Amino acid sequence: MVRSARARSESDAEMYHVISRGAGRQIIFEDNNDRQRYLELLQNAITEHSGEILAWCLMDNHTHLLLKINISDLSEAMRAINSSYVLYFNKKHGRVGPLMQGRFKSEPINSDEYLLTAIRYIHQNPEKAGISKTKDYHWSSYREYTGKAKTVDTAFVLELFGNVAEFERFHKMIDNAAPCIDDNRGRRILDDESALRAARAILDPVRVEEVASLPKAQRDELLCKLKIAKLSVRQIERLTGVSKSIVAKATTEA
Repeated sequence: MVRSARARSESDAEMYHVISRGAGRQIIFEDNNDRQRYLELLQNAITEHSGEILAWCLMDNHTHLLLKINISDLSEAMRAINSSYVLYFNKKHGRVGPLMQGRFKSEPINSDEYLLTAIRYIHQNPEKAGISKTKDYHWSSYREYTGKAKTVDTAFVLELFGNVAEFERFHKMIDNAAPCIDDNRGRRILDDESALRAARAILDPVRVEEVASLPKAQRDELLCKLKIAKLSVRQIERLTGVSKSIVAKATTEA
C-alpha cells in the first residue's frame, strides 16, 4: 500500500517560507550561471501558477524562498522548479541521481510580524554563515528591495515598512531567534544553520564533535538538552555523530 504525502500546513494569507536543500548537504550551485538558471525557473514557475515572489536567497547547498501562492499550486510550482533544475544541473555537470533532499520544507506565514521576520532571516543567511554582509550578497533579494526589483514584488513588503530606509534599519538587527520549520508532521524544528548555533550554545564548553565520546550518562543528558531545544533526531545525529537510534532512545527514555 502506497502512503500519500502528508498535507502541508496552510497559510490563511497564502504566504510560505520555502526551503529546498541539496541531498546530503551537497552543493546545488557550482557557479553563477547555475544560480541564474534557478532564478529563471523560479520566476517562470511562480508566474505560471499565479503566485508572487516576496524574497529569495540562494546559498551553495540550499535555497530560501518566500512565496505568496495558493497551497494547491505551491507543490506543483516547486516540483516544476526543482525537477527542471535537477535535469539542467545533472546534464551540465555530467552527474546522475538525486540532487535535492526529498520534499521541500514549507512554513505558513499568517501575520505581518512573522512575514517581516522571515524576510530578514532569509536575507541574513549569508551573514550568519560568515559568507558576506547581508547588503553585499549578490544572490538574494535584499538588493532588489534597496535598488531595482527584477524578480521580487517589493511593493507589498515595503508598504509594511513605510520606506526603504526602515527596511534597511530592520535588516541591521541580527535576529538569532530564527523561524522554525514545520516538518509537515506537526512538529516545529530549527533549520540546520540555527540548529548548529543552538547546539554550540547549549553544549558549551563541550564541543559538538565531542559528544559521541562522552560517558553514556553525560552524553545522554546533552542529547536530551538538544532535543528539548527543538533539534530533530536527524539534526542531532548529523551534528554529534551519535547514531539516530541512540539519540532516539536517549531522548525518549529521559
